[in-house]
Amino acid sequence: MFNLNGRVAVITGASGGLGRQFALALARQGADIAILTRRAEKMMEVADEIRSLGRRCLTVKTDLTKLEDIKHATRTVVLKYGKVDILVNNAGGAQGSPLADFSDEAWDATIALNLTGLMQCTREFGREMIKNGYGRIINVSSILGAGGLPEIPVADYHAVKGGVTNFTRGAAAEWAKIGVTVRNS
Repeated sequence: MFNLNGRVAVITGASGGLGRQFALALARQGADIAILTRRAEKMMEVADEIRSLGRRCLTVKTDLTKLEDIKHATRTVVLKYGKVDILVNNAGGAQGSPLADFSDEAWDATIALNLTGLMQCTREFGREMIKNGYGRIINVSSILGAGGLPEIPVADYHAVKGGVTNFTRGAAAEWAKIGVTVRNS
């Protein structure tokens, strides 16, 4: 497909699901990987899979709702690998509650993880990419960001994924001219 030898990829929410798949796919193409997640035991399993492919894998336990964790992860990755070429903002989730019963705390938690954390990761890792004049950022959104789904009560998820799509458009327009592309997936 394509060759990522010499590239460094950071994937959030890489302890399972799509994040794990992104990490393994990029490693198979030659990238060295850094995985950021809160679930330490699952993170180590994924790291072992990546290392079995002959790639380096850095694990950084990170709570994406805490800016200091994101800054620490950025410093750690740059210290270990010297750069960041690719960021996959995959981490996300919803509270899954009917809107009439939805608490402000649940809303704030969904926004903190899916939108604020994504923006902060984009900004912090993007600053490193800007220094190098190269970067690829992929923000995982969802078709649910474009409309409602009556079968599952996740209005919070609809809102944040729509926000991710529009945030990505703004970041893409701003950073394309300096060698950093930002796209939705």
